[in-house]
Amino acid sequence: MKCRGGGMNDAVLHWPASDMPAGRKGANMPAAPNLTLRAIAPGEEGALAQLFQLYCYDNTAWSGEDVLADGRYDVCDAGLAEYVHAPGHTAVWIEVDGALAGFFLTEPGMAGTLPVREFSDFFILQKYRRRGLALEVVRRVLLDSDTPWLVAMFRADTRANAFWRQAFARLPFARITPWDDASLPQFQLYVLKASPKPAA
Repeated sequence: MKCRGGGMNDAVLHWPASDMPAGRKGANMPAAPNLTLRAIAPGEEGALAQLFQLYCYDNTAWSGEDVLADGRYDVCDAGLAEYVHAPGHTAVWIEVDGALAGFFLTEPGMAGTLPVREFSDFFILQKYRRRGLALEVVRRVLLDSDTPWLVAMFRADTRANAFWRQAFARLPFARITPWDDASLPQFQLYVLKASPKPAA
């Protein structure tokens, strides 16, 4: 049985272009009031597994994935739980006014010989889209880190690709480097580096 939720081969970055407000690079972005990023705690793995099923459903618009005989998408809940427990992995709730609005997962990875952090999966519930939340999460997480980040989009996921094209135009990354991996032809890969922080 295929085990999703455990590495770049299973990465599905789905951030609707509709979540991206219009504007130019460097312009003030709309505020995301009461947006909180909170580490998913031990004991919350079941809630993560539930939201991951919604995430898979959302992605069927381009993936065409069918459910299994038990009515669930083919996801290994134990693999998802590793993001909560495994060293170097992170699982984070996106909350708005204290309510769950989505999640993202990260893990250590490599782009060739370069150590990177990888966004493995990122999901925002439909109710909370069109508010600029996805862009704000990316700004807070990727631009507040000295570590290079690897993002991977399925080439078939046109909405995720549209989101990143606009995010690259809006956010002040120091470097945006396309990266090819012959073993992963289904992915469009980028290595991102934030601008150095000003000296205190």
